[in-house]
Amino acid sequence: MEVSGKRRDPDLNKGSDDTTVFCQPCEEEGKRSVAQGFCQTCQEYMCDPCIKAHKKFKVSRNHIMLSKDKMPSFYPSTKQSDIGVTEYCKTHPNEMIKFYCPTHSDLGCGDCVVIGHRTCKVDYIADVSKDFTNEREFRELEPSIKRAEDLLSGYISKVKKLFDEVEHQSKDEIDRLRKFRAEINTYLDRREKELLGNIQEMKTNEESALTELKTDCELAKCGLVATRTELTSGTDSVNQRYVTARRAQKELRGIHDKMEKMAGRMKARKYRFVEDADTKRLLGSKMGLGTLNMAGELVPVPDLATMTWKKEADILVRTSQDQGTCRIMGSSLLSPGFFLLADCGNNCVKLVDISTCTVTSRLQLPGQPWDVCVLPGDQAAVTVQNKSMIQLLSTKGGQLSCGKEIKVSSSCFGIAFNNNRLYVSYTQTPRVEVMTLDGHIISTFQTDDRRQLFKEPYYLTVSASTPPTLHVSDDNAHTVLQLTLDGKVLRKYQDIRLINPGAVVKVGPGQLLVCGVFSHNVLLLTERDGKMVEILGKKDGLTLPCSVSFCPHTRAIVVGMDSNDSLKVFNAN
Repeated sequence: MEVSGKRRDPDLNKGSDDTTVFCQPCEEEGKRSVAQGFCQTCQEYMCDPCIKAHKKFKVSRNHIMLSKDKMPSFYPSTKQSDIGVTEYCKTHPNEMIKFYCPTHSDLGCGDCVVIGHRTCKVDYIADVSKDFTNEREFRELEPSIKRAEDLLSGYISKVKKLFDEVEHQSKDEIDRLRKFRAEINTYLDRREKELLGNIQEMKTNEESALTELKTDCELAKCGLVATRTELTSGTDSVNQRYVTARRAQKELRGIHDKMEKMAGRMKARKYRFVEDADTKRLLGSKMGLGTLNMAGELVPVPDLATMTWKKEADILVRTSQDQGTCRIMGSSLLSPGFFLLADCGNNCVKLVDISTCTVTSRLQLPGQPWDVCVLPGDQAAVTVQNKSMIQLLSTKGGQLSCGKEIKVSSSCFGIAFNNNRLYVSYTQTPRVEVMTLDGHIISTFQTDDRRQLFKEPYYLTVSASTPPTLHVSDDNAHTVLQLTLDGKVLRKYQDIRLINPGAVVKVGPGQLLVCGVFSHNVLLLTERDGKMVEILGKKDGLTLPCSVSFCPHTRAIVVGMDSNDSLKVFNAN
C-alpha cells in the first residue's frame, strides 16, 4: 500500500515474479532491506527486524502478518488518495476507520478487525465504497426511518392522551371524594387534605414518568431527523457517506430497540377513590374519609378505526364438564388477557386466558346466564335470565365462586356497572332499571314522552366518554340507543349492515363495538359522527356473534358466538 511520503521502486510496477520487494519502514529511513513479510493491517512490507519490532509493541502486536511465501509479490496499487479520509476509530483513536463488518454492522480500524472480527468476512471500505451512492442508500433507509418516525409520532400522541386521562382521572376522583366529603361533618378536613395530597402525589409521579417518556420519544425522533440530515448531506467524501449510512443503519436498529421499551412504558397507573363504608355509618371511623386504591393501569386506547385485525387461533372453551354446545352470550374483560364468559348453553360462567388459550376456571350456575360485568373488589355480576336473578361472583385469585343473589324481575338480560350502580335491561315490559348492589331500584327507563323506548333491549353498556352515557342495543328495532344516565334519549344509531344487534361494549372515549348477530359481523360505532364500520365479518369466520370484548393492554378482540364451542380472537396489526 503506497502512502504519501513513501517511495516505491519503479521496477515494481510490473508486478513480475522476479520483483524484489523491500521493507517500507526501512525505506522511510533511507535504508533498503528485503521484505520478509507483509502486515495486512498496516498494508506494509517489512523485513525481519521490523516484523519483530512490530510484534513487540502493544498497539500492533495483534496485526495480521503474512509470511514471505504468502505476502503479495508486488506493491498494492491503491493510493491513499483513492482510499480517502474517513474518520478516526473511537476504540483506537490513532487508527483510521478502514473496514466494515456486515455480520455485526460494525465500522472499525485494522485493530478492531483483528480483535473482534477475526472470523468475520469484512469489507474493505476503499473497495466497497467505489460502487456506493448516498442516494441509493438513502432510498433504502428512508422507508425504515419514515416508519420509525410515524411510530414515534404515535407514541407521542398516546403520551398526550395519557396526560389528558391522568388529568381527567384526577379531577373525577377529587369530585367523587368531595361529593362524599359533603355528606359528613367538617371534623374530617384533616383526612381530606391527606387524601388530596396522595392524589397529587400520584398525579405528579405519573406526569413525571410520562414527561420522561415523551422526552425519550422526542429525542429519538430528533435523532432520526439528524440521521436523515446527515444522510442527505453531500459535503463529505464517498467513504464518509458510506460510514454515515452504515452508522445510520445501526442507530436505526438502536432506536427500534428503544421503541420496543417505550411501548412497554406506554402506561400510567390507575387509581380510584373508594368510599369508606364505616365513615358512612359512623363519623368516628378510624379509616377516616376513605382510601386510594390502585385499580390497574391507564392504557391509551388506540383508534380502532385506523387498525386492521389479524385472526389468531380459535380458543376451545368447551370443557369436559360441559354437556352441550357452548353459547357464549356475554363476555367481559376481567384483567389483561383474561375474559369472563357467560355460557348459556351449559349454565355456567368461565374464565379464559387468551395468552395460553385455556379455560382457567369454571363455575356452574342454577340457570342460564346471559350477560356479565366486572365489579370492583374482585367481583363480577351475571344475569341468570330464566331464574329472575343476578348472581354476584367472586373472581379473587382468578378462581370463580358464587356470592350473593339479587332477586329481580323476569326476563333480565343485559347488565352493566358504573359508579356503584347496576344497569339491567329487561325484554318483558322492555325497560332498563338502575339499582344498587343490594338490588334497590333507583330509577327505571321505559318511555320517553310516553313513547316506548325499547322493543327488545338484550344488551347495554356505559360509555367511556365524559360525561358517560348509556348505550342500549335493541334487537328487534335493529338500533343502538344512546341515553343520558338520567334516561334522556340523546341519539339513535342505525346501519343497514347491523341486523339484530347483540352485545354493545365500550372500547374507549367515543368508540364502541356492536355485534350484528344475524348480519354475522362486529361493527365499530363512533359516537361523534354516528358512523358504523364493519371491522370483522363472515370472512373472518363469524357466525351468529353475540358477545364481544376488547383488551386495550393486549389489543385483542374476542368474539363469542351462539352454538359454537370456540372463541374467536383477533389481534391488532
